[in-house]
Amino acid sequence: MEQSPGLVLRSHSGSTYRFDPGALCLELLPTGGPGEFRRYEVLHAPGDLTDWAGRSRLTPTPVLQVSDAEVTDARRLRDALFRVATARAHEEAADPADIATVNAAAAHAPLVPAVGPDGGRAWA
Repeated sequence: MEQSPGLVLRSHSGSTYRFDPGALCLELLPTGGPGEFRRYEVLHAPGDLTDWAGRSRLTPTPVLQVSDAEVTDARRLRDALFRVATARAHEEAADPADIATVNAAAAHAPLVPAVGPDGGRAWA
C-alpha cells in the first residue's frame, strides 16, 4: 500500500503522525512560526533546512547547498505563509506584506524534472 505524502511528525507525548497539508510549501509550517510558535523553531542552520527538504514530498530530494541567509529567508517565508494561511482560515484579509513575501518567493524559477546520469528522475 502506498504511503500518503507529507511529513511524519512527533507530538509532545511522543506519538508519531503524518502531517499532509496538501502542498509542499505548507510543509514548512511545522518547522516553527511567528509569535508563540517561535518556541517550536527547528530551522537554525543550513543543515536543518536540507534535513527538512529530505523529509518533504520533494522527491527525489535535490542536492542542496544552503547558506545561513537562505535559512533566514526560509523562516521569513514560513512565517508569512503561516500568517496568510491563518488569515484565510479565519476568512480575514492577509497582510499585504505577507502576500508580497510569498509572491516574491514564488517568482523564483521552479525546479524542473530532469533525467539523471543513471536514467533516474532528478531535478534541474
